[in-house]
Amino acid sequence: MLYLDSHSVTQLLNDALSLKLSEIAFKLHATGQVDQPLRTIVRGAEQQLMGVMPAYIKSGPYQGFGLKSVVVKLGEAAKGPSHSGSVLIYDEPGAPPVVAVDAGAITQIRTASASAYATEVLAHRQASRLAILGTGLQARAHVLAMQSVRPIKHVSIWGRNPRATRELGQWIQSTCDLPVSVCASAAEAVHDRDIVCLTTAARSPIIRRSDLPRHCHVNAIGSSALGFQELHEDVYQDSLLFTDCNQSVLAASECVIKAVNQGVLNPQGVGTEIGAVPTDRRWREEGGVTLFKSVGLAVQDLVFSREVIRQWLASSV
Repeated sequence: MLYLDSHSVTQLLNDALSLKLSEIAFKLHATGQVDQPLRTIVRGAEQQLMGVMPAYIKSGPYQGFGLKSVVVKLGEAAKGPSHSGSVLIYDEPGAPPVVAVDAGAITQIRTASASAYATEVLAHRQASRLAILGTGLQARAHVLAMQSVRPIKHVSIWGRNPRATRELGQWIQSTCDLPVSVCASAAEAVHDRDIVCLTTAARSPIIRRSDLPRHCHVNAIGSSALGFQELHEDVYQDSLLFTDCNQSVLAASECVIKAVNQGVLNPQGVGTEIGAVPTDRRWREEGGVTLFKSVGLAVQDLVFSREVIRQWLASSV
């Protein structure tokens, strides 16, 4: 069996290609070209769980079966990478019958790229003030992803661990060449921002509607399973909600479920799926708050993994 490790994945995918793959994956989902049941979650010890995500892409250049199986370890349980596992791709032309691709790298890249795609579609063209909540790998990936689609000039950051927050700030300054403000609270970090990215494993809300400025775009990706919640449910009041998949967020997002139960969101039309958004980008200039809630889709993993295999095969000729 061919195995493509995390180094191979990161070397073969760049920002521009990842943005295009995100668009392809979301449009495949939005047009009904994917058969993907809801993710199965198996809970282990405290702060540990396993997700299993099978799918079949029915048509197009990425057609075929695939399955992601990933173990997630958070907080003190994470002694190494937070995500470990494989995406199994079946019957890719020119490759062995089954190919395994590192799930940690695929998840990191496709998650940040999904936020970049939503930001490209929804955020104001000149949005330049970025807030990052969280200090892990996704925090760093999101800084780079936002830089790839908007002219970021300043970053405010907040994290629960002061040491990790300082290290993130130093990394942003040295790697991204951006000025950084380390904030004492999540509310302080977001209060005057154009773009807000939530990448934490918070168990209770760290942002309410009153914390957000009148005009901004929010990417909320950290809370992708029941038991985790970054956003208070009132954040959906007077906001435009966009999702990677309405059915998935209704099953896995605590804040969306609570907002539906409280009548803030309509369960029949909880949000607009990002793959169905017209390409005219009309929301960019209308102001207000746009919010992209993502819990992750198998179709993203399959599209990204098949492309990695193809890039690897082409480079090995």
